[in-house]
Amino acid sequence: MSKSLDHFCPPEKRKYVIIVAFLASAMGFIDGTIVAIALPQIRASLDASFTAAQWVSNSYILTMSALILLGGGSGDKLGVKRVFVWGVAVFIVTSIACAFAWDTQSLIVFRGLQGIGAAIMLPGSMALIARNTPREERGSAMGIWVASSSITTAMGPFLGGFLLTYGGDEAWRWIFAFNVPIGLIALVILVKMVPSDQPKHEGGVASLDWTGGLILTLGMGALATGLTFLSETGSAQFAYILIAIGILVSALAVWWELRTPNAMIDMRLFSSKQFSGANLVTLLVWTCMGAVTFFLPMLVIVAWNLPPTYAGSMFLPFSLLITCLSLFVGRLVDRFGTRSLLTCGSVIYAIGCLVIAWAIVKQDFWFWLLPGFAVLGLGIGLMGSTIAVAVVNSVPEEKTGAGSGINNMIARVSFLFAVSGLGAFVSYGYSLVIRGSDLHADIQDLMIAAGFGERLEGALYQISLVELQAVAMNHAAIALCLVMAALSLLSALVGYLTQGTES
Repeated sequence: MSKSLDHFCPPEKRKYVIIVAFLASAMGFIDGTIVAIALPQIRASLDASFTAAQWVSNSYILTMSALILLGGGSGDKLGVKRVFVWGVAVFIVTSIACAFAWDTQSLIVFRGLQGIGAAIMLPGSMALIARNTPREERGSAMGIWVASSSITTAMGPFLGGFLLTYGGDEAWRWIFAFNVPIGLIALVILVKMVPSDQPKHEGGVASLDWTGGLILTLGMGALATGLTFLSETGSAQFAYILIAIGILVSALAVWWELRTPNAMIDMRLFSSKQFSGANLVTLLVWTCMGAVTFFLPMLVIVAWNLPPTYAGSMFLPFSLLITCLSLFVGRLVDRFGTRSLLTCGSVIYAIGCLVIAWAIVKQDFWFWLLPGFAVLGLGIGLMGSTIAVAVVNSVPEEKTGAGSGINNMIARVSFLFAVSGLGAFVSYGYSLVIRGSDLHADIQDLMIAAGFGERLEGALYQISLVELQAVAMNHAAIALCLVMAALSLLSALVGYLTQGTES
């Protein structure tokens, strides 16, 4: 057993492990980015409101972020390969269901189920490499996996934008359908070429912290729902009730995790100032990144009336810079420490947000918006690996997996609250501009009901109204960029105060 635990996979088959991990992680990462670009077409096809569009994104992120620690832990209990097979299979089946969704509600449900598959599949990618690669080769294998996944993540939105531009009004369905052949190839290689492993811990799946996962899902779901309902006119009172319930249930989740013996989240790790600070930086900056991913494509496609290929291509400099920087940021951390890089990276990200705000003022895609995304990529590129180092170095050696899992979960939760919390802010800014116009109140209500990012149709499709909507979206997006810049500067302060000068 000890030999198999360290060397499951013969050398000639280890390349297949990396290929499988790459294919699975590519499906999960690309899916989130391309769906954001496809949202205007999805909304037009399914007649979805702004709130519904938020839930198309949120349902996926909610189940994935709440269950990702359970997904990772189940591999230890049942065997990584076995669980990974199930994760990929669930992701394939739910992708098919998303492709055939007949209305907004069905798509939201299928996206939530797809998030469950992602919660099992994504942590399994890294675990599969760790289980089948000797320690002395693991760093190289992880590097190949990260680099290949980053390149795919960069190209995915561009290719998706091309498909959406030239594939017709229902092309968004192919975005989900493309997961099927990729997933089937991964499954075949996984079953045929990767050896099975034995569980590392006793107790089976029943010993996982399912109660904690359920409470956390309910708490985050109530919070996200409440924040999303703030975007709707007349729903404020109900939204505040849901937010209060979400806070109380989330507090209950913390109480449970402090007392259960098989806790999903080891709350004691937060006693480290460096660990708490690194996770707070993650929460702040990844919230900004989630807002950029969700709102900027809608702005470019609807308010600026540019094709989806533009919305996809604006992520290219962002992702490619992250990929290039990831190759040597580790050496920078060794030289300058985590404090310097987290502080500088956050400040650079804030500058990128301001550049994008100015790009929106000028409505200039090539000379301001693309460089703005490049600056964002530079900031995230400096911070991504640095946060991982800060997290790993701030916990005991035997807790590095738990610490990394918590940080992974917080990164995904950040996207959830970017779409719901900042979505309420964007909706409010959009409504202010509409209410400040001299239109009749009934027309204002209809435009506000259409919301940020939905193309005006029917009686609302008039040049003056389309222009007003573009102005409202631009103003709301500029305000969003200023808020993101402020959050990034707060992140810089947190990084400076909580991290040591040494890595």
